[in-house]
Amino acid sequence: MQVPKMIDEETYSFALKNALTEIGNICPEVKLSFIFNQEGKVLAEAQKGECNIEKIVSDFEEIFQKSHVIGGINSLTIDAKKGKVIISNIQEGVYLATVTSKNVDMKYLETVSRVLIPTVLKLLEKIAPAPLKKPLPEKNVAVKEESQEKTIEKIAESTIEEKVEPEMPPVPTNQLIVDTFGGLLVRHDTVKIDSEILSQWSEMLDKKNINLVEIETFEGKTAQCKVKPIKDTKLRGKGIIRIPEKLCELLDIKKGELVRVRPAISKEV
Repeated sequence: MQVPKMIDEETYSFALKNALTEIGNICPEVKLSFIFNQEGKVLAEAQKGECNIEKIVSDFEEIFQKSHVIGGINSLTIDAKKGKVIISNIQEGVYLATVTSKNVDMKYLETVSRVLIPTVLKLLEKIAPAPLKKPLPEKNVAVKEESQEKTIEKIAESTIEEKVEPEMPPVPTNQLIVDTFGGLLVRHDTVKIDSEILSQWSEMLDKKNINLVEIETFEGKTAQCKVKPIKDTKLRGKGIIRIPEKLCELLDIKKGELVRVRPAISKEV
C-alpha cells in the first residue's frame, strides 16, 4: 500500500497507530499490534512488548510467498505456548498482526479490528484525492508569506488588550462500538454507556454527573441524547454504546459500527 500523496508518511503512520492503540484499550488481551505491507515494511505499531516484529514479518513473508499457489491468505492464526499470533488481510497488500494472550475473545477482537482499522483507512483515502495546488513562483510565495506575517501581526495587536477568558478543559471523546436495543418501553432519546467511561469524563471535566452526550458518526451525522450507565455486567468494559434501534435508523448506523461519543457539556444543566 502506498501512502497517499496528500498525507505525509509520519501523519499516516500516526493515524494508524492511534487506531491500534484504541484496539489495545478496548481489548486488553492484545499485547502487541502492528500493520505491515507485503514488502515487509511496518507502517504502524502499538503496545510494543518483548516480541520481535522483524521476525514475525520475516516468517510471514515466507508463508506469503508460498500462499500464491492457493490464491493467497486472508487470515492466519498461530497458537503458541503463551498466546496467539493473528495476521489478517485488511486491505490489498496490507496486513494487521496482533499478538494476544491465550484467553483472548477471538470473535470480539475480530469485530473490533474489522471495524476500526478499515474505517481509519477509508478516512485517509477520502483526504488523499484532493488535488494538489501548483506551487507559486518564488517571488509570489515571498510576497504571500510577507502578507501573512502582517496579517498575523495585526491579529496579535488587536487581541493583546482583549480580556483573557479562562480556558475550558478539553472535551474527552471516545470511539465506541454500537450495540442496538429495542422494545415497547424503550426511550428513544436515551443511550447507555459504561459507567467507568462516565466516571472518567466526570473527573476530567470536574462535573458531578454527565447527563447528555453527543454522538457523531464517521459520515458526519450527529445527535444529542440523554445517557445512562450500562447495567448488564457482560457488556461492561467492552467499549460499547447501546443505542435504541430508532435512533440508529436516524443516524444511519448499524450494530458493530464505530461512532465518536463525547459529553455534551455545553447544554447540560
